[in-house]
Amino acid sequence: MRRLIPPLAVVLALAGLLAPAPPAAAEHLAQSPSHRMECDSDQGGRTCTVVWTGRPRPNRVEEFTATVRSGDQVWARETIYSSTGSARTRPFLLPEQQVTVDATVKSLPKDHVGTPLRLMTWNLYVGGTINGQEKSGENLQQMIEYLNEVDPDVLFVIEGYGSGTKILDGLNAGRPANERFSGVRLTTPEDYSVNGDNLWLYTKLKVEKVYPRYADADISSFNLGGARLGLPNGEHVHAFSMWTWHDLSANWDGHEAAVQNLYGMPRTKTDQQLLEDDHYRRVAMGKAILDKALPSFIGDDDAPVLMGGDLNAWSHLDWTEQFANARGHAGMVLPWPLTKMYTDAGFTDTFRHANPNAGRYPGRTWSTLSGFRSAPARIDYVFARGEDVRVLGSRTDDRRLPRHRDSRLDRPYPFYSDHGSVITDVVIRGKGTGPDRPIVADEPEHAPGVWPATPAGTPVPPAELSATASTFKPGAGDPGRAVDGDLTTDFHSNYPEVPAQPHFITVDLGRVRELSAVRFQPKLRYDMNGTILEGVVQVSDDGTTFRDVERVEWPRMTAPNDVDLRGVSARYLRLRADYGMGGASALAEIIPYEISR
Repeated sequence: MRRLIPPLAVVLALAGLLAPAPPAAAEHLAQSPSHRMECDSDQGGRTCTVVWTGRPRPNRVEEFTATVRSGDQVWARETIYSSTGSARTRPFLLPEQQVTVDATVKSLPKDHVGTPLRLMTWNLYVGGTINGQEKSGENLQQMIEYLNEVDPDVLFVIEGYGSGTKILDGLNAGRPANERFSGVRLTTPEDYSVNGDNLWLYTKLKVEKVYPRYADADISSFNLGGARLGLPNGEHVHAFSMWTWHDLSANWDGHEAAVQNLYGMPRTKTDQQLLEDDHYRRVAMGKAILDKALPSFIGDDDAPVLMGGDLNAWSHLDWTEQFANARGHAGMVLPWPLTKMYTDAGFTDTFRHANPNAGRYPGRTWSTLSGFRSAPARIDYVFARGEDVRVLGSRTDDRRLPRHRDSRLDRPYPFYSDHGSVITDVVIRGKGTGPDRPIVADEPEHAPGVWPATPAGTPVPPAELSATASTFKPGAGDPGRAVDGDLTTDFHSNYPEVPAQPHFITVDLGRVRELSAVRFQPKLRYDMNGTILEGVVQVSDDGTTFRDVERVEWPRMTAPNDVDLRGVSARYLRLRADYGMGGASALAEIIPYEISR
């Protein structure tokens, strides 16, 4: 079916599902489905949804799928199960170019939709102890409360490290017998004598078989382990937790390359050299997992395979030409080899499948603790393979639950680990009544563009500025470095003995100026210690009496933070740093802008 919906050039087309259909007696295509796209404006950057309107069918459920694309570029994708005869996708941002909507409606018996599963993967950072820094047990207890709130059916854990049994007990406390978890320690004693019991698998499903230890020159049970899990309908799935090597991760070099591209600096590594980072142990591990270990466990069984873990590698799906100008990508197109191996082996990256717009949904999972830096680092994955798997939604979490944000842990450790978690809802098609709770969905990152636009006004020349600070590291963090026009130098509070915050850095503008804005550029190094997260911008005419202009809260990122100062006249501009990462304060540049004449 083709039709034009003014003012958008949109083609609505029926398309068959990629997976073979079950027997005709079980399902059929609905007749003459009606679809439309609703958008909030006629201008570029529209927020839209795809709406299907049909009619309810007694004792049947409709499987509605919609994919929004321009050519081979996918911008939105969703599968919805409906018993009401209608469906509406999550909102998506429509690109300016012409798009096509491929839509399918398939009618299923209400008891033959499938088994819903919530999958979750998480690296716990040494068993919830923040690498041993948090010894009271409070973080682990809050972590267990968070896990119970997510309530996964299958939980892939990395860095269990001594907390596995405590987590199992916490998950099962107060649960009815039919919802209790089984916990399987996958990393065997041969492989954790030095580092710890790394991999665990927790599940509400019946554990039918735990796969034996696999080890060769490249991997061991420290890297991969799994089990065959029984579904309520008598079928089964294979589930595996995994981890691949962390050294020479793209997290370091990718951030540096993005900064260098964004600011026109010479590159330390070329794009090809960045891609070579994956070949430091990780590619060999991936080949061993996909080509040797999995076949040894599964054989010819075509049941669905579910995998979750920390690959310490970025996704080739995020770094295509489609997203070269997304925030933090800095024009780079990077076909990362490790994650492509999983795609080539038939696995679906469930987060990117559910959130195909990598610019709007970067899915940052590294690092919730040490900062998200310039380039978005997504290194944790839930993969799925199988004709009967339908991905319904996926999200990443990187903040404590609201009820935990009043605890003493929240400021230094904003999440329970240094990794974000990944949560995906799927349906395994077959007998079963389908989804039985709200589907998870990621929140869009409201930060379009490669970098924030330059504030209005004229930047005050660095030669006309000077700065003082209440604390600084002599010779290495002098306050003058924040107004020298050089992004590679930083102001930094004194260390290793860091004075208690608040810290103050004051800029003398040379004379009274009518200001339009000020840009605070966090330091651009990989080490984000001192990045200011909370404070107050103040101004003064005499350098002694200051008045507050705006309280600020900034993200753990290296992007510039701009403050509107229109209508403010002053000679002195001061930032009171109430809290910075590690209890320190650091800035690469403070750039005042004055109203252009």
